[in-house]
Amino acid sequence: MINKNIKQIGSKGEELAREFLMANNYQIIKTNFHSPYGEIDIIAKDNGTLVFIEVKTRSSNLDSALNSISISKRKKIS
Repeated sequence: MINKNIKQIGSKGEELAREFLMANNYQIIKTNFHSPYGEIDIIAKDNGTLVFIEVKTRSSNLDSALNSISISKRKKIS
């Protein structure tokens, strides 16, 4: 039951992120992109720049979300 609720919260966070990005003129290219290196929540384009977005839905502060993205994940995205 808890895992289902966490997944629903994560899905809602991704939906809100997509809405925010589109409202700010980002073009959504792909969501939940899977590769051998892992998964990226949203790939978007902003004025010709490809943007990789990792969505972290948290009830706490922004630092908590930023710190939850591991160095390994950051390297894989790079």
